[in-house]
Amino acid sequence: MQEIAMDPTIKQRLAIFHGLRLRAELTPTEFRQMAGVDQPIQALRFTVIPRGNNTFEIVERATGKTKGERFGHHNACQFAQQLEDHTKGHHGRYSTVKLFGKLLLRWALALTALLSIFAFYGTDR
Repeated sequence: MQEIAMDPTIKQRLAIFHGLRLRAELTPTEFRQMAGVDQPIQALRFTVIPRGNNTFEIVERATGKTKGERFGHHNACQFAQQLEDHTKGHHGRYSTVKLFGKLLLRWALALTALLSIFAFYGTDR
């Protein structure tokens, strides 16, 4: 059987279509690996929903159950992040250092206030 001569541009176009067809058949994971892209970030487990009057509800996405209610968006987001960290088992070093820093700051402020009160009453006599 004799092969029919084909125009080079048509051959090139067919090769491109063949490559695109092969890429379309790849799974998303294989496609990301081929492109050198990391895996997508997992969706968050909890979502913050406004309920009015500056109150926000923290709802678990999978079950739809309310896990808590907070006043203020910032407080609600912090609580949702705490729940997220707790469910993932992340009680990382950063949060421990941050908590220690807050504790140390509070103690330093309390001690400063106490010493200034003593100094004020000491100079009064």
